Amino acid sequence: MFKTGIINPQINYHLSCLAHQDSVMISDAAMELPAYLNRVDLAYTPGIPEITSVVKGILKECIVEKAYMANEMKEYSPELFAIYSEIFAKEDIPVECIPHTEFCKLADKVSVAIRTGEFHYHYSSVILVSGCPY
Repeated sequence: MFKTGIINPQINYHLSCLAHQDSVMISDAAMELPAYLNRVDLAYTPGIPEITSVVKGILKECIVEKAYMANEMKEYSPELFAIYSEIFAKEDIPVECIPHTEFCKLADKVSVAIRTGEFHYHYSSVILVSGCPY
């Protein structure tokens, strides 16, 4: 039993398997996830868990060298875009905003997708690229 950190065994397993340049997606409840994709479904009820708490938890545990978000987030969820911008700036993680269609293509290739209960924001999913400790 862990004292701190991520205690979900599936998430721990998938994060420990990440190598440099692998990616993980933290998705909202509505994101389409192909059946072949490794996934951990945390969604419990609408809004629980909310997406930013899951992102922050992963950033505490993992080296992340880049984040991808959908351009559309700026227009449809500007509040969340500002929250993410602050979170990633604190960790000195560059963010690349790309069209949602391109985001979905990247999402199809992630090592694991972690589905949250996020219901409030549109285009709220984020892809994190695993970094290297040296």
